[in-house]
Amino acid sequence: MSRLRTSIIVGLVLTALALAWGADLAWAQGNSDPTLHLKGKITPAEWYAAAARFKAAKEKAQAGGDVSGLAVTLQIGSDGYYIPDFYATPNWANSPALAKFVDPLPVFWDPRGGGTAPAKCLPIAVPDVLTYPGSDYYEISLVEYLELMHRDLNPTKLRGYVQTNMGTANPFTPSAANTIAPAPVRYLGPVIIAQKDRAVRIKFTNNLPTGAAGNLFVPTDTTIMGSGPFEINYDPQTNAPAATTTGIFSQNRADLHLHGGRTPWISDGTPHQWITPAGEATSYPKGSSVEYVPDMWFNASGATITSCAGGLTCAVPGATNNPGPGSQTYFYTNQQSARLMFYHDHAVGITRLNVYVGEAAGYLITDPVETALVNGGPVQGRVYTAGTIPEDQIPLIIQDKTFVDGDPASPTYVLKTDPTWAWGSNPGKPITTAPVTGDLWWPHVYMPAQNPFNPDMSGINAYGRWHYGPWFFPATPICGSEPDAVPPYCITNGPIQNPYYDPACDPAVDGFCQPPQMPSA
Repeated sequence: MSRLRTSIIVGLVLTALALAWGADLAWAQGNSDPTLHLKGKITPAEWYAAAARFKAAKEKAQAGGDVSGLAVTLQIGSDGYYIPDFYATPNWANSPALAKFVDPLPVFWDPRGGGTAPAKCLPIAVPDVLTYPGSDYYEISLVEYLELMHRDLNPTKLRGYVQTNMGTANPFTPSAANTIAPAPVRYLGPVIIAQKDRAVRIKFTNNLPTGAAGNLFVPTDTTIMGSGPFEINYDPQTNAPAATTTGIFSQNRADLHLHGGRTPWISDGTPHQWITPAGEATSYPKGSSVEYVPDMWFNASGATITSCAGGLTCAVPGATNNPGPGSQTYFYTNQQSARLMFYHDHAVGITRLNVYVGEAAGYLITDPVETALVNGGPVQGRVYTAGTIPEDQIPLIIQDKTFVDGDPASPTYVLKTDPTWAWGSNPGKPITTAPVTGDLWWPHVYMPAQNPFNPDMSGINAYGRWHYGPWFFPATPICGSEPDAVPPYCITNGPIQNPYYDPACDPAVDGFCQPPQMPSA
C-alpha cells in the first residue's frame, strides 16, 4: 500500500474519531440521538474504568472550582419527595458498626413448657387439635411491632405473625383441652411444626394499621405492577362484572404462601389472593383469586362453627366459609417428606417488601423416617439406628438487612450517602430529618447503569447499577413509539428531561456535566 493511500486512510480514521468525539460532546449537550450509545452487558473492567474516569472528572471539577454538575441542589417533585440525581449523588447506605457475637442466638421456645418467652426466640405455634379432628388448627394474625435486632440498635419496626388462638394441652388424651396460651410476636415466628400427611388449617387475619398508617415504612415503587394505580371492572367481593373502578393499591395487603408446600390452589396464597385489614377504606379490599376452604365454617362475627367443622355443608343459619373482612382461610396437606420450609407474604407488587420487613416464618414438617433417624426403629421394613441424626436442631436462617444509621456524627450516617431518605419509623418529606438508628433501609433510587450521553463514549454511568430498558441494548421501546411497541412489549414512561441539566456546562472544561435526560419515575 502506498504511503499516500495510507495517509488518506489514517486521515479519514482520525477525522471520523474527531467527528465522533465532537458528536459525543454534542450528545452531552442534548443535541443528538442518545440511542446511538446504548449499552448492554457491562464487564467488571468497564465498571472500574468508568469509576476511574468519573473520579478524574470529579477531581478536575473540584480543582477548577466548578462542581455544578457534581453537587446539585436537590429539587422537590410533585409527590413531595426529592427528585433524585441519577448520575452524581450517592444513594446507598451502610448499617452502623455492629459488634459481632454479642446477642444470644434465637432458639425455639415452646409455650407448653411454661414461663415467659425470651426477648430473642423462635416461638413454636401450638396447634388446636380439637376443633378440626385430624387436623392442626391455628389462628394467625399479621401485626406491626418493634423488636430489638441488635444491642447497638434501637428497636426495629417490623411486620410479622403471631398466633392468637389457644393451643391444645394433653392432645389425643381424655383430658385434652385448649388451654395453652400462644407466644407473643417474635421475628420469624411462630414456627409451625407439622407432621407428614396431617393437614394444617389456618385462619389468617390481617391486623395491620389502616389508612395512611398502613403504608409501608420502606420505600415502595408504585410503578411496579400491583403496587400503584389499579383499574377493575368487577366487584372484588363477588367477582361479578361491575362498572369500572379505579384507585391506588393499599400497602397493607397480605396473604400467606407456604413456600415449597404441596398445596391446593385455593390455599396457595397466590399474588392475587391478598386481603386488606377490616376497616381499610378502599374499593378493592381483596384480590380477585381469594377463595375459602370449603369445610371451614364461620358465623357472622367470624367465629368458628365447631358443629360444622370439616363438613362440606352447614345447616346453621348464616353459616359461611368466609371468616369476615380482613380474614381468610388456608389448608395445607403436608403430603411430603420431612423438610424446613417457610410461610410468607405473596401479595402482588409488594411481596419483596413485605418479606423484607418481617412477613415470614418457619414451617417444619416431620415424618416417621426422620423420627427413626433420631430415636431408632423400623419404618416400612427398614431399621434405623438411634442417633443417626441429633435430636437437637439449631435453626439457621441467613437474611440480608441494612439498618439506618441516624447519628449525624457517624461515618455511616444515612443522609451522608442517601440524602433523599424519607422513610422509616419517623418518615418525612422530602427527607427524614431525624432518621432512627435501627430502622430498615431499602434502595429506592434506581441509578441506571447506562448513560448514553457520557462524553467518554462508553455509554456507562459510573454511579449506576440497574440496567435501564430504553438505554439498554437491545432497547426496550416506549409504548407507541413504533408499530410493534404495544404492551406488554414496551414501557409507558420513557426518559424525561433532567432538571439538573445545565446546557452551559462543557465536559471538556468542567469535567462532568449532568446529561439532558434521566429515567422517569
